[in-house]
Amino acid sequence: MLLDNIKNPLKYYFSNLLFVWLALLAFIYTPYYSAFLNPTTQQILFSLAVIYTLAFPLYLFLKSPSKGYLALIALKKLAIKCIRVHDEKSNLEKSEKTALLFIMVKFFFLPIMVNFLLDNYFSLEGYSLKNFAASQAYFLNSFYPFALTLLFFIDTLWFVFGYTFEAGFLKSKVRSVEPTFFGWFVALICYPPFNSVLNSYIGWYPNDYIELSQPSSTAILRISILALIGIYTWATLALGAKSSNLTNRGIVSKGPYALIRHPAYACKNLAWWLTVIPVMNIYAFISLSVWTIIYYFRAVTEEKHLIADPDYHDYCRKVRYKFIPYVW
Repeated sequence: MLLDNIKNPLKYYFSNLLFVWLALLAFIYTPYYSAFLNPTTQQILFSLAVIYTLAFPLYLFLKSPSKGYLALIALKKLAIKCIRVHDEKSNLEKSEKTALLFIMVKFFFLPIMVNFLLDNYFSLEGYSLKNFAASQAYFLNSFYPFALTLLFFIDTLWFVFGYTFEAGFLKSKVRSVEPTFFGWFVALICYPPFNSVLNSYIGWYPNDYIELSQPSSTAILRISILALIGIYTWATLALGAKSSNLTNRGIVSKGPYALIRHPAYACKNLAWWLTVIPVMNIYAFISLSVWTIIYYFRAVTEEKHLIADPDYHDYCRKVRYKFIPYVW
């Protein structure tokens, strides 16, 4: 009995460990990641892998199979299915499919978010709020860039935590992962390297530091942007440990989610539209329209995924509006 109690945790632990170190090798040695990830990001990812390697004692208390173990079973079944197409025994169970997809989510998003987090942190170090002055110039040149970067720093910090940890006591266990190719497509295209590829064709016009002809008009515009990005960050804080893309980790109905179902998408896109007003032309309009359509389909595919959860079905009855309170 004691041997069995140890053998299962060992399988669960080494299965996860295999995926952790394979991912780390990819982050360090593949040409794309070695160029994209800054050295500090790679050091952080290596440190997380080492910490995880030392976490075996925690697995002694794990009663259910780990994500890595279930993902290995899924990969084995997929390999069998490629050889024996009509083998019903190779059909994936929901837990196995969810585990494999969630590992793919973490592999893609965790290094990106750590990279973004460090970029925001290094930017914060470059700003100074010394010599405070209650003036328009101080707001535009000192407070605004600091506050905007701080909001993005908080947002990426929460998502790094969400992608790193999954636990019952955090109420962040994965219930399901987006099952469709299109759902993954509209999500991944919003992040490197895919967003750069799209922008090489349609251009990128939003500029958080856009200026109008009058400083007072610029101040009003930037206050509006801060307000929208503030709500965007509030939405991330409301998600808490559930912060991650393409997953259902439990339904959130507090904060801005009590008013509309997609506050982050709505506020981010509206902020982008505000920043292109001074430089609006047909190319900027087409480019931003494409990105707005992409985010609309992100919301649509997310709802199709989440509606299978009875909790989300109840949430939609309570919160009727997707993007604009009392309108749409």
